[in-house]
Amino acid sequence: MLLENEKKIITVINSDITGSSFKNVRAEQVSFQCANLSGVTLSDVNLTGMSISDANLSDLVIDGAQWGGAQFNHIGFSDKDQPESDQQERNPLQFRNCSLKQGVFTECNLTNVKLENCDITGLVINGINIENLIKQHASAGK
Repeated sequence: MLLENEKKIITVINSDITGSSFKNVRAEQVSFQCANLSGVTLSDVNLTGMSISDANLSDLVIDGAQWGGAQFNHIGFSDKDQPESDQQERNPLQFRNCSLKQGVFTECNLTNVKLENCDITGLVINGINIENLIKQHASAGK
């Protein structure tokens, strides 16, 4: 089926649209429920106000995205109500070349997290300024 230069509301139920492509499409307010979207590629898209819930985002790659005001809740759990210790190990999350400035992490498991070549100016963990703590540690070791 080809729709070109059309304005239509399409309802697709119990269908396989594998291999379909959409280009230069206006698709505000589109809803996917109980859908397998594995392998979907989104490029040069506006996802402002997008909401994803109860989703498996394993191996998700986000590159070149603006995320002001984004919220990440109950991430890393296969079931937000299931204790993490009951879950299998999975590939670790990776953040590269991103700004987490003014971000807040609350009740997060940061076990074995590594910060490499990161600007930690003003980094505070449980009320302790880590930049100052490292400076104190370095001067005490001299």
